[in-house]
Amino acid sequence: MSREEVKGRSWYKNGQVVPDAAFTVWVSGHRDTVYEGKTLQAWEDEATAGWPGWKCPL
Repeated sequence: MSREEVKGRSWYKNGQVVPDAAFTVWVSGHRDTVYEGKTLQAWEDEATAGWPGWKCPL
């Protein structure tokens, strides 16, 4: 995802994602969107599997 795509979003500040209600809505609407060959859900699942015990805050 390019910086241009997230520019101006309330949840994107100084190059970092800072989750808020708008981010939760955005994630919800993009779970099946493909980024770099994987869906957003697949990226989240992979990240969660990489850190046992960590839970996605979304």
